[in-house]
Amino acid sequence: MKSIAILMHECYRRRSHTYLIDSLAEVWNKQGLRASCLYGVREPCDADLLIPHIDLTRTPREYVEYVRAFPGAAGRGVADISKRRVSAQLLSRGDGYHGPVMVKTDANSGGLPEDWLFRWRHPSLARAEALLEPLLQPLCGGPWARLRVLREYPVYPSPAEVPKGVFRNRALVVERFLPEREGARYFMRHYLFLGDRARSTRVAGSVPFLKRAACATVDEGLPVPDEVIALRRRLALDYGKIDYVMHGGKAVILDANRTPAGPGTPEATARTVGDLADGIWSLLAK
Repeated sequence: MKSIAILMHECYRRRSHTYLIDSLAEVWNKQGLRASCLYGVREPCDADLLIPHIDLTRTPREYVEYVRAFPGAAGRGVADISKRRVSAQLLSRGDGYHGPVMVKTDANSGGLPEDWLFRWRHPSLARAEALLEPLLQPLCGGPWARLRVLREYPVYPSPAEVPKGVFRNRALVVERFLPEREGARYFMRHYLFLGDRARSTRVAGSVPFLKRAACATVDEGLPVPDEVIALRRRLALDYGKIDYVMHGGKAVILDANRTPAGPGTPEATARTVGDLADGIWSLLAK
């Protein structure tokens, strides 16, 4: 029986979160494989395949070393999926660009995973920081100069309208806003993959910042642009998701994710798992 170890950060023993890989593991176990989670890097791994599933933008060094030392690891080269590494649309103050822009966190998922980990590791420091925040903001240049988490990504007509402090904040980035839009609807495309299996969808919503819960799937099976596949190869991603839009006939990559969440509804999850699950055999055969 082939075995699969899904490497999670040690703190995730205590966090309730639903990932796509949870549903994939259920299918693998039904197929006769043995898939289980491994929390942290203190114990040796004797599985046939190790799948890193560290829900952080930058993988901690000890996890990188653990994965690279394991002979049968998927995606062993992926340690940083920050916007500063993935995006080709980043702006600096004074770039001379005058079109609309979107402010994002450099970290994935609005910086929430990193913030959760900080609060888990340093609860007293997190509480003290929250109490001192009103005093620190004026000293540091206002709230935008200290923000690490954004639950929504705001759009501004031009860089000149971006709040003071954003460009000085290393936790935030400013991107050209290049939406895929038809009438009043905004679109985003998802390219999900596992080994030699893939799934491509397009979702739509009514606002520029598309949240999964507020989107509807409108297309499936669309061709994936070469630029998107090239990014997957450059990052050496065996499993994950890349979000992008088509703007002016070109692919604009928004995000790369090594730990995709469940698609939402049971029906969407079933379709996604059905398309991807058998990709595990190509990884086991490497």
